[in-house]
Amino acid sequence: MGRPEDHYKLLLWLCVVITRANPDSRAFVELDGCRFKRMFVALGASLNGFILGCTNILFVDGAHLSGPYEGMLRGAVGLDADNYLFDVAYAIVSSENNEDWEWFLSNVEECLGGLQPVVMSDRNNALLYTVPKVFGIECYIYCVRHIRENFVTVAAKYGYRKEATKDLLKEILNRVTHAASEAEYGLTMDELRKFKRESVVWVEGNEPER
Repeated sequence: MGRPEDHYKLLLWLCVVITRANPDSRAFVELDGCRFKRMFVALGASLNGFILGCTNILFVDGAHLSGPYEGMLRGAVGLDADNYLFDVAYAIVSSENNEDWEWFLSNVEECLGGLQPVVMSDRNNALLYTVPKVFGIECYIYCVRHIRENFVTVAAKYGYRKEATKDLLKEILNRVTHAASEAEYGLTMDELRKFKRESVVWVEGNEPER
């Protein structure tokens, strides 16, 4: 398999091969002097597939990398016509910070050639700052699953620890997040208020309009 540092030496060559073999691809490595800094890859087939055949929603997230150099893997995916995940772009960066997220999202936005997708993410602080900056606040929505997990954690602090109670709270929150009208939203919020006023304050403080 060779040493990890030898693999990094091949990345510049790999990016050239990707762009040569797959038209419309964007692949490049940035260096800090002679050392690897970050890498971005978006295959032309993936970009064209997203633009021409996917739902106009882009999901972005990151994961920590293990190994001698660590760092972060960034990813942007869509949903195809069969509702399966569709890879759009990925990057390897140094850490979870505003600069690297803005760099990744700006490259994704440039690759989409003027297409304005809705961007969904968790409420990571770096994403809360960079997604509106790159794509606009009007195109930014939050992942309900992450909000629900955070909501249950907050509810436990208020003394709601029984699983049956947590399940009921999650069910009410689901109806809040999927309310189709302002009247329906108000009714479900009133139902939530019966349990604990602080729960409603938490929901209203987490930008329910998105």
